[in-house]
Amino acid sequence: MDASYKPILRYLDVIPAKHQGKPVFLLRDPIGIIEELVVVPQNIIFLLSLMDGKHDLRDLQAEATKKFGEIVPLEEITKIVEFLDEKGLLWSKTFEEIKNKAYKKWLSLPLRPMAYANQAYPLSPSEAKFFVEDILKLCNPDSSKVPKILIVPHIDIRVGAKAFAESYNRFKIPSGSRVIILGVGHHLDLPWSVLTKDIATPFGVIKNDRGGLLYLTKSKKLNLFPNHIVHKLEHSIEFQTLFLHYLLKDEFVILPFLVGPLITFLENKNKQLVEKFVEGLSELIDERTYIVLGIDFCHLGPRYGDPFEVSDAHIKKALETDKYLIELTFNGSSEEFLNKAKDLASMKICGLSCLYLINLLLSKAEIKGDYQIFYQDALPFGKGSIVSVVSAGYYF
Repeated sequence: MDASYKPILRYLDVIPAKHQGKPVFLLRDPIGIIEELVVVPQNIIFLLSLMDGKHDLRDLQAEATKKFGEIVPLEEITKIVEFLDEKGLLWSKTFEEIKNKAYKKWLSLPLRPMAYANQAYPLSPSEAKFFVEDILKLCNPDSSKVPKILIVPHIDIRVGAKAFAESYNRFKIPSGSRVIILGVGHHLDLPWSVLTKDIATPFGVIKNDRGGLLYLTKSKKLNLFPNHIVHKLEHSIEFQTLFLHYLLKDEFVILPFLVGPLITFLENKNKQLVEKFVEGLSELIDERTYIVLGIDFCHLGPRYGDPFEVSDAHIKKALETDKYLIELTFNGSSEEFLNKAKDLASMKICGLSCLYLINLLLSKAEIKGDYQIFYQDALPFGKGSIVSVVSAGYYF
């Protein structure tokens, strides 16, 4: 490896840990192309921030020498960079080869395996049943009305248990239904990506809505960016399938979409694509079609890059913001929604694009109805940090 090489580190999760009694960081690929957790000593973590394509190996050597107060041989820097490259953590030819193999493996799978069983929820069917039932016991709504559109969190299920209960206790839909799930694609760089695979849960396998998929791709000739590998580890859809499968058994089909950042909807090259997509979805809406949004709202505090710990005033603002966004989603124009969204960057609302999509969908289908917020909260998630969640439904 030449000294003029300028490494570029891929986006990774960096997790503090101990390995053989020593402090380390675990580097994790959030997309799942690299399945291995890569262990690196904590004292070299500063080098990773310099791997931005602007610094060559000699620049890294100079910074390491300055950091440790003694000359660090170029060979040591080279060894570190080569190690990261071999593991597929740098943007490089090596990573492209690893990625191609990972995609080939992913595309060959007949269904999407569970990614968070035995972490976020039990793998055993009997234990998963008790797990879901215990959560649903947290509320007992007296309404028999079933929302056509359901808003549910995708935060850790135990943390957001009350909100999951408030939503899914109201979602007793008929057998034979189609459920369109719009989940947040946290690492998706496209407007959306449909999952064409069946989905595994502790209760078996949920069948994909082949009919709806065929209509969108063949009749409407829509580009749905299918089977993007970001579906592999994304939890925003997976958490919903756990509850849906428990409630509906095998008497439904699912059409799951990950939705990318709001900015991708607004790019000129995608505007016509968005219009066609919304039109196609609107034509799927019938008496047996329901929509579930797996979204969280505001993310505030040090965990999310803020220079402050969350106060009561921050929480009040977050809950007011969420309530207003729900109102705009169901009753506002797309212009009103976008104008508000422009002012909300600091709130870090990961469900914005899903809400915007619903706003466009209701407008296109000329659907008028009523919404109800069942539950709101700002949940502690990290020291001095919160995630706000909403449980809500729309009736038409």
